Amino acid sequence: MIMIKEFSSIYIHIPFCEQKCFFCSFVVCVSKKHRIDEYLKSLSLEMKKYKGQKISTIYIGGGTPSVLNEEEIKELFRIIKNNFFIQKKCEITFEVNPDSMSFKKAKVLKALGVNRISIGAQTFSKKYLEFLGRTHKSSDIKKCMSTMRSAGFININLDFMYGFPGQILQEVRRDLKKMINLKSDHLSLYTLSIEPNSKFYRKGMLLPLESTMEKFYLSTCEVLDQNGFDQYEISNFSQEGKESKHNCVYWQGGDYVGFGIGAHSHLKGRRFWNISKLYEYITKIKDGQSSIEDKEYLKIDDRMIEQLLFGLRMNAGVNLGSLKKRFGKEIPGKKRNLINQFIDDGFLEVRRGFLKATKTGRLILDELSARLI
Repeated sequence: MIMIKEFSSIYIHIPFCEQKCFFCSFVVCVSKKHRIDEYLKSLSLEMKKYKGQKISTIYIGGGTPSVLNEEEIKELFRIIKNNFFIQKKCEITFEVNPDSMSFKKAKVLKALGVNRISIGAQTFSKKYLEFLGRTHKSSDIKKCMSTMRSAGFININLDFMYGFPGQILQEVRRDLKKMINLKSDHLSLYTLSIEPNSKFYRKGMLLPLESTMEKFYLSTCEVLDQNGFDQYEISNFSQEGKESKHNCVYWQGGDYVGFGIGAHSHLKGRRFWNISKLYEYITKIKDGQSSIEDKEYLKIDDRMIEQLLFGLRMNAGVNLGSLKKRFGKEIPGKKRNLINQFIDDGFLEVRRGFLKATKTGRLILDELSARLI
């Protein structure tokens, strides 16, 4: 059992979903919804290991938490509040699917203290929603946004996906315009990826060329900037003061604990993750066994480089002085030489002690990161 109690953020994975689609991972179809009660009891037992911790951010996501009914949502929050001290300004995010949210349920969330909503919109295109296997329609996205606003939510994120096979720039811009017209407070960008051995991989589906994806990204950034969204991370944009505090914990190398199947945690350089099968998770917890499937411990140099790479995703960049102070050493020589090369090549820059990715560098940040690992 891991008994470290120095963390302030938790992630709770709710794996239940209307149907198992391409975009979801570790989800349990609605046909197994009878296991929700068992799952909530397991979450309660797992959280007791960390009872008493002060929490400043909570993220409830995974499959579709909004598939829970009102009483199940109340029970989930009873479990959370019984185990943790929720700080006064705690950011509490709850993920919802556009077609599984009612006004009554939204009011329950508001009353329970949820202050940030993330709507899994993805796209307004009927053909691409069908491609993803999503159950909602474009009209459901608009209705869900209206419902959440009517319930009093003033911090709402929309997930936006692009890069579908055969997609063209005009489609991306048209889709993005519809997202912007909903006047959300935050927008998260996702690009489609096709995993080996997936059904799309077996069908030989091809994603747009890298040069095309570059045009999609640059165009999206430009349009969002023109419409009042500040880019604070490579794939995240917000209105002033509406950045995701919880996600910033990840990018700034903070500590967090995940609960539920497949949930990941990070504590002082130690990573561990839970079993990804529902029945096995419930059984292990019920029998008083650990739900952890595996773990790894990062050496200090690895932690330092990882923090550097996460920091480069942020528009603010990495404070090199703070990085040195945090880890008590300079960036290793070979890595430092490589960074200097990237600076000479115009991919990175140093401004007022912060190392940042340039506009060109952001386009190939994954490649730069791979070389620095």
